[in-house]
Amino acid sequence: MIYVAIHLVHIFSVFIYAGFLITDNLILMRMKKNLSNENYIKVRSYFASYTKALVPKALVVAVISGAYLFYVNFGDIKGEFSNFQILLLIKAFLGGWLGLRGVLQVFFGIQPFVFKSHILPFVFIILIIFLSQLMFVV
Repeated sequence: MIYVAIHLVHIFSVFIYAGFLITDNLILMRMKKNLSNENYIKVRSYFASYTKALVPKALVVAVISGAYLFYVNFGDIKGEFSNFQILLLIKAFLGGWLGLRGVLQVFFGIQPFVFKSHILPFVFIILIIFLSQLMFVV
């Protein structure tokens, strides 16, 4: 029962973080083409002020719950890694990178030297979603 609850919390927190990245990359970036620079800055600041309260916390919850799910699902290593374990490791690495980047940026004010936009995290989220579906098939 605890596994199911943590899994649901994980999915919900990932939806919040992924929704933020989807909105930022697919909607707000496109608005830049249609709005004046002044209006775009206003819209972007409103969006940032509303998301800063929830999105970083959702990311931390997603990483912590994801670490628990990784621990439970990885299983025993018998000689070689299974295809499931390999895909789960890749997924965990991408999620851990997102979590580390987010925590350093939001909670400690350390800005990334490269990949300052949200495009790479958006791509990582898409890859994680595909890996999530693929790893149970292989």
